[in-house]
Amino acid sequence: MRRLLSRRAFRPVLASVRLITTESFVSAVDQVQHQLQTAQDRRAELLRYGRQLYEVEHLDDLQTAYTPVVASKVCHLASQLRIDSSKGQPFAAVIEASVSAEGEKSMDVASLARIVHSCLVLRSPYLYDVLFTFIPFVRAEASTMDAVSTAVLINAYGRSGVHHPGLYEVMCDNGAAVLKDTRVSLAHIANVVYAVSRVRYLHSPLMLTVRDHALRKVSEASPIIALTILDAFTELHQIDEELFSAYEQRLLEHLNDLQAPLLASFLSCIAWAGRGKADVMEALGARAVALVDTFDAASIAKVTNAYYQASVISEDVFGALAERACKVASDFRTDEIASVLNALSSFDLFDAELFPLLASRVAMLYKQVGYVDAADAAVTLSSFAAVQERNDELIYVCSQIFAAHPGAAMDGATRIHALWAYATLNVHNEAQTKMLEEARAKPSLMQVTPETRLSAKDKAMLEERKQFVRKAYGIDVATAAP
Repeated sequence: MRRLLSRRAFRPVLASVRLITTESFVSAVDQVQHQLQTAQDRRAELLRYGRQLYEVEHLDDLQTAYTPVVASKVCHLASQLRIDSSKGQPFAAVIEASVSAEGEKSMDVASLARIVHSCLVLRSPYLYDVLFTFIPFVRAEASTMDAVSTAVLINAYGRSGVHHPGLYEVMCDNGAAVLKDTRVSLAHIANVVYAVSRVRYLHSPLMLTVRDHALRKVSEASPIIALTILDAFTELHQIDEELFSAYEQRLLEHLNDLQAPLLASFLSCIAWAGRGKADVMEALGARAVALVDTFDAASIAKVTNAYYQASVISEDVFGALAERACKVASDFRTDEIASVLNALSSFDLFDAELFPLLASRVAMLYKQVGYVDAADAAVTLSSFAAVQERNDELIYVCSQIFAAHPGAAMDGATRIHALWAYATLNVHNEAQTKMLEEARAKPSLMQVTPETRLSAKDKAMLEERKQFVRKAYGIDVATAAP
């Protein structure tokens, strides 16, 4: 697999430059790195100086002086300094040299790990170029990689969303063995399991290694690392009783340290894992109410959906979050709107201020952007229907959205929610008529594909609504649960 053609389109912004030999630049880089470790009182000054090096120096002999070790040193300090990867020549130059044909031939695993990590941390436009260029190399060398290189490379590929089963197979085979080393930090372990969860690649031996390693180091886990581990295991449907109990307890011990985003993630995680016990939800709910003024739209959506998934109702939590949501209504995305309204309506809760506000937000986003995901629109409209609340502006906008998704362009779950909402609200318009004609002519449009990721609660709701639609409109749909 060769490098991406788009690589040459990127060019760093250059300040006034000074020519310097690669050896001299690396020497200066090494000196800055050493001083950062020993002269803490000068840290701010050293950071400024180091960043300036990357912005004004120009490597004039890199073509002959390049080695993977040189590239890794330049990239490693760039990561520590958090340079702007769009400025200056040294960083861009060593990356381009690394992905050249000559760079590929001379690359070693340890250097590649540092280069890739740097591109990931700095959000470099070269990231995917490097990742794809070295897939054959990583596959060939995977069995020789040490624990840290394995962890770094799995993290980079998975976190970047690169899907390649053959690549993950060899990396995870090696990881299952080398990550047993107790010297590997828990942060590396958390990054590995998070990365494979991002690409939904389940490797049982690796998960067992990660589980055992994580259980040995529960007492070392910070809240964010603990949540990363639990969230990844939940995403991969690996609900290990011992692991979850240990890390849930660890997080509860630090409950007063959890701010809104982490608290929301914790609630979401245990709910999706089927571990939303009433006493735990109550404790987390009390913390949520205490922090409610710091909640953003994303956190509100996560918490309300967590209570929905756990089938736990708390009017105190919902009331506080609804009031907060009204204050930040202009920040909501359509998927967050759908999540919040679906959760509230599932408990027959209606807020006379919040529902119209979020409906208007959907309408405004549609007018501004010209697009709203049909699934979000359908769930939002069905949430209004669930509480018997008619909003003509929302009906009009959703009907336009549905009309733009004829036939197979609309998935089965979306069609079910939309037709159920129309039937419940007694809406008859052109979009509804067209959707009905399509469903009657081709009942398979009402089927939910097996790959659709739904919780048991969502599946049950969909099946109930599908049967209602089938009877209300006389559509001959198979009665198997979605």
